[in-house]
Amino acid sequence: MQFQPTLARVPGTNCAAIINAETVPQPKAGHLGVRVKIVQTGQDCAGYRVAVRWKNLDTGVENGQSHTVDSNGVVNATDGVITGMGMGPGPGRVEAEIVATADLYPHHPELEQLSGRAWFTLNK
Repeated sequence: MQFQPTLARVPGTNCAAIINAETVPQPKAGHLGVRVKIVQTGQDCAGYRVAVRWKNLDTGVENGQSHTVDSNGVVNATDGVITGMGMGPGPGRVEAEIVATADLYPHHPELEQLSGRAWFTLNK
């Protein structure tokens, strides 16, 4: 399932990113992976984070996962796929969005953006 593209202003001089994403099947039922590909432009861009936030519309459970993005727009995840803790909404209808955030600890405030969304169903 393709997400709508996320358009974000990222840290640096005139830096911006187009974040494209698609779901990736996982071996465990009720889990998802999201492959992220970033096209970035600007000068002296700094790192940030990209997050997948989801909500199971049938159970109300919500969570997500984020990974760092380096100054070149490369996601710190194997093959660009975000998986792991927080990526198991369980079976049902799921709404998910891709969000760019600042890489500030302990909070990760959202950057200025238009977040991409997707809706899909995970089977048992």
